[in-house]
Amino acid sequence: MMYPFMTLNDNTEIVHSEMREDGSVKVYIERPDEKYGFRHATCMLPDYRWEDIYEFSQEEIEYFL
Repeated sequence: MMYPFMTLNDNTEIVHSEMREDGSVKVYIERPDEKYGFRHATCMLPDYRWEDIYEFSQEEIEYFL
């Protein structure tokens, strides 16, 4: 199950999972986009391991860090 965390001014939504047995938390970031439908990325905490990045620039990912 994913839980809402915040919505930024540009309609980017950030949601997160419950803490897993291994102590990790999945954070999912999604932004509506006219060209691509949705841009999205997943970050696993506490490692800050990024996965499944779709149409976010490296600069945008660094902003989310």
